[in-house]
Amino acid sequence: MLAENAMTTLHRMKLMLGLPDVEDERTDEIVTLLINKASAWIERQTGRHLGKRSYHQWYDADGQQELVTLEYPIVSVEYVKEDGNVVDPSRYDYTQNGNVGVIYRDEGWLKSGYRRGLAYDIVAPKRAIEVSYEAGYVLPKDATEDNPQTLPADLEGLLWDMVSQAYTSLQNGSQGLSSFTISDVVWVFDKAQRPEWMQLINLYRRY
Repeated sequence: MLAENAMTTLHRMKLMLGLPDVEDERTDEIVTLLINKASAWIERQTGRHLGKRSYHQWYDADGQQELVTLEYPIVSVEYVKEDGNVVDPSRYDYTQNGNVGVIYRDEGWLKSGYRRGLAYDIVAPKRAIEVSYEAGYVLPKDATEDNPQTLPADLEGLLWDMVSQAYTSLQNGSQGLSSFTISDVVWVFDKAQRPEWMQLINLYRRY
């Protein structure tokens, strides 16, 4: 069964492997496990969840104009609260830079924190900004005619490359893999990751 974060469908992956007409339970299980493993690896490397889902999170009240969410791209914002008070949506915008998780506000977000010293300066911000939002891409397995895929094609293509390499290695007697077991999908490459894989991953990381 494909994982929740699977970045392609079984049908598409089998098509890329040249197996669109193969009806074999063992083949489907192997390909599915490889899809799940590669999807988890890509998410781990990017440092975020890629599938669209809802989030309810708290952020530091540091007074900056840009409130940067942990997950992105931002699809919609249900509300933003500062110290429990709902912020008027007309006072902020995420349409311009929501693709990198930025909710912008001209006058800046709340500045609130812990004060110390003779000057009673804020030395550490409080986590006083509450955000309820939806972020991420529509994955191929979740796409419909009315809700089409938004996962970038190059990320799905990266997964195809990874699964194709692993599947070919298995078919050739696991050459190129230092270990592989289907039971828990132990998948360890004995060679360095391809530079082009990491170059693509870096495009979707936040630094």
